[in-house]
Amino acid sequence: MNPEPAELTYGTYNGFAYMPAMPGIAYRVLFRLLGTQEPGGRCLVTEEELAEILSVHRSMVGRGLQALIHARLVYRQTKGVYQLNPMISGARSVTEHLEAIGTLDSDDRLDVDDYQERYDAAVALADREKKAKRLGRTKATPAAATGKASAGESADVLELSAARRRPRRNRAQ
Repeated sequence: MNPEPAELTYGTYNGFAYMPAMPGIAYRVLFRLLGTQEPGGRCLVTEEELAEILSVHRSMVGRGLQALIHARLVYRQTKGVYQLNPMISGARSVTEHLEAIGTLDSDDRLDVDDYQERYDAAVALADREKKAKRLGRTKATPAAATGKASAGESADVLELSAARRRPRRNRAQ
């Protein structure tokens, strides 16, 4: 029989005073993580489980988690394992909690005046990286898919006629 984990007895939540403006789903995910955390802020839950609990699509949970990660409120350790920022997590004792906060890198602190700007910059950087990745795929994929682009030209769109030549699946099977 596994022993019950120690209950949370202490937490300082003044980090919430600096909370950035995030999508609504981020707050729902955060509150769920706060309510299910182990002492020290470790949360064992998958995106699929969160989606079911919150009655939303898994992609919405992913968006919420991304916002929380950009805000440095949550850190993803591995799939299904998240760590809350010590400034908002609970602990077994005051000493344990203050030690965890004391180990924070200055970039991970929530009690800074430019917290919203840091969050906005992190979101903007992620958007630029996502766009660059998408553009990189868009330029390379159609040429390879159609085989029609010569060395000097690039295909921007898969030809509709190429898509129509693909055989249809028989749905009756």
